[in-house]
Formats: sequence, structure tokens, C-alpha cells
Amino acid sequence: MATPYHSLSAIASSIVILFLLVRSHAQDNVPHHGGVISLNMIHRDTPSSPLYNSSLTNWQRVSNALRRSRDRINRFTSSEDESPDHLMYSEGEYLVNISIGTPPRPFIGIVDTGSDLIWTQCMPCRQCFEQNPPLFDPASSSTYRALSCMSNECRLLRPASFCSSNSSSCDYQYSYVDGSNTTGNLSLDTVTLGSTAIPKTIFGCGHQNGGDFSGIESGIVGLGRGAVSFISQIGGYLVGGKYFSYCLVPNPAMYFLSNNSNATSSSKMYFGRPNTSSGPEVVTTPLLSNGVSATQTFYIVELQGISVGANNITLNADAKAFKGNMIIDSGSTLTYLPELLYYSFKSAIQEELKDRDLEVKQDPTGSGLSCFLTKYDILPGPNVTFHFNGADVKLKSDNTFVRVDDETVCLAFSRGSGVGIYGNWAQINYLVGYDLENKTVSFQPTDCTTS
Repeated sequence: MATPYHSLSAIASSIVILFLLVRSHAQDNVPHHGGVISLNMIHRDTPSSPLYNSSLTNWQRVSNALRRSRDRINRFTSSEDESPDHLMYSEGEYLVNISIGTPPRPFIGIVDTGSDLIWTQCMPCRQCFEQNPPLFDPASSSTYRALSCMSNECRLLRPASFCSSNSSSCDYQYSYVDGSNTTGNLSLDTVTLGSTAIPKTIFGCGHQNGGDFSGIESGIVGLGRGAVSFISQIGGYLVGGKYFSYCLVPNPAMYFLSNNSNATSSSKMYFGRPNTSSGPEVVTTPLLSNGVSATQTFYIVELQGISVGANNITLNADAKAFKGNMIIDSGSTLTYLPELLYYSFKSAIQEELKDRDLEVKQDPTGSGLSCFLTKYDILPGPNVTFHFNGADVKLKSDNTFVRVDDETVCLAFSRGSGVGIYGNWAQINYLVGYDLENKTVSFQPTDCTTS
């Protein structure tokens, strides 16, 4: 049987029934204590990461990060021609340490804001990718429960969930655009974040899994907008409901040489609304959806234009009703702009830098970036502002440019196709908040190395 792409829009029940199921699950299964949970969000290229390869040079790590970013957008673009129901995962840039079961078993998960399901490899494993940490054994957890195919929770994942032909359990098949996949039993168990235990969390217990995994990570933590997304499930446990945010520190391999004083700081992820998530510097833009399943998972917003200095580049207004044209994405390093907008943006940057005596140089990483020959950081950089609907996000030079070797600095933007991707480099030193209750994304300038 071919693995179908995830499609919430194809759930047989009406949207009203779906809402009631989600609300009922949250109310019945999650304690309403209220709080904010903080986790380290570990970039794969930092020394604290279990994926860190000490034999690589900084510039090799840069090149690899740009390759992963390029692969992610290429797979996403190619999937648009195949099905609208694609999921974003492609290798992943950030990891979190959580635990599953009772007693808690460590689980290193890849953070993915482009998919919903949280899953881990489970015993017995029929076909799994090689994994160094022990696989999760459901039999060893006193709080584990496999879900019935007639359960409300099983209905939330359809059509990716289905009734097994030889049992009454809720089975699932979940696929991603890079070919990664997981098949197993949809289940409930306690998930522990730091010292906080969250009971009866829906997760995929994967018995047949494959794809681009290193063997260090155990699965994926889906943080999309869908009903079974981790944040959708635990919202009743948190201050502010279904709200999470993160504050990304620079990847020291790619940061400007003159601003690398806090290379050991860790990015942070917050579940629940921190006290610092509001104030005069916070700007907010609406999340958009048109009913297609992908837009119910992705964090899609409307980009109206970009300013470079005094040059205001307006995105050509589309006559169609749905204005969503940019995905806020933690898994892509680069930002990808629609083709015409990208070329106008690149020209405006070059115009702003024409008096700096910078020589244009071919991208040594092969990523097709616009690069300049310089051993010095481009400081101060041009004033760049992204004009989202209702939110002007002002980028610093550190967000606009990326150093790729000792003598080359490149624009951290590239040409995309169709919908744009707002990558994690543009989000560095911003507290980025995702509010599923009010359907907004917020941006707050923050020194994430001290947060």
C-alpha cells in the first residue's frame, strides 16, 4: 500500500465535530495547572549537539547547512506538483531532549514546525533506521496504551490513520517530502519535558521507519498547527493555551567574526506564553489557512513587501482570495523569496553596497547565493525590513548576511518558487511566538544569548 501524504482536510467528520474532539481530548487528558516550560533547542552543528562532527571545519559545516536548506526547498517545491498534502521535514536543524513513558525513557527528537505528529521508534521494530539510543519499548512503560481504531484520537489523524486488518488497533502511515516515513501504532503515553510530565499524549509508536536520520535522533517532534500536533495537545497545560515560542542564537560556524562572543549559548524553546512575549517592540501578523490540509499544518503568513534602505519593494498583489505566500520555518537556514521579489531584493542590496568597494564573488558553496569578496563583516549593513501583514520585522546585518568562508560573505536569501520560506537565519535574535489560539505569529527583537 502506498503511503499517503497527510491530509487533515480529508477527515470525514465535520469541522465542528473535529473541534469538539480536540477540545474534549485536551480537557479530559491534560491537567490545567498552567505554566511555561523551557527547553534547550540544540542546533545540530554546535558542540553540545549529539550530531556534532568535530572532524569538520566550520566552513564545511556552513556548506552542509546550506545544502540541507537547499534540499529542503527543492523537495518542498517538487512536492507542490505532486500533492498539496506534503510535510516539510528534511533532516532538521534543531533537536530537543524529552522523555516518553513511565519510567521516563530519553527521546532525542527533531523539531519540525512543518508537520504535526510526534513519533519515536518502538520495539518490536520490523524495519527501522539504525539508532544508537535504545528503542522505546512500550511493554516497559506502565502508562502506555495503544489506541483503538474506533477512538476519537484515531479519527484526528485520518486519513493517515486506519484500522488494521488483523487487529482493532489504530495504525498509521506518515510520510514526508524527502522520503522519510513512519508506520506503526497510534498510542498514548506520558511525555516529560524537563521536570514536567504530561499524561496521555498522542504519539506514533513507529515499528517501520526510514529516511534521512543519523541514528542519534529517535524520531520527530511535530509542532505544526494540526489537531495531533504536540502544542495542540498540551495547550490546556500551559499559560496562554496553545502557544510556543523560541529564541534562536547564531550558529557559531556561520556568524559574523566580530560578533561571536557567546558561541556556547543555547537556543531556547518555550511551551506557554512567557512574560516577555508582549511589549511595544512585539509585532504580530495573522496566520492564514484556506482549508487545504497543508495550510492547516504550516505557519503561513502574508508578506506584502520588503524595504531596503529607502527602496520599498512591493510584492505584486495576487487576485486570488488566499494571500498566504510565506511559511515561517525553523528547519531551513536560508530564506527563499518568490523569483521576481528575490531579484529586486538582490539588486536593491547591491545598490546599497555600491560605495563599499565590495567585489561580487561566485558562491563557493554551490548554493547559488549572491556573495561578496571580503575578509571583513558587512557592518553596518543596509536597513532591511520585511513587511508582513500588520508586522514590520527589521533585520540586522547578522540576519541579512552569512559568512561562508574566511573571505566570503553572502546574502542569506535565495530564489524560490511559489510560496516563500522565511528561514531560521532571519529569525536569529528574535523571540518568535506561535499563537494557535489567536492564529498569529509574533516577532520580538531579543538578545537570545542572554534570554
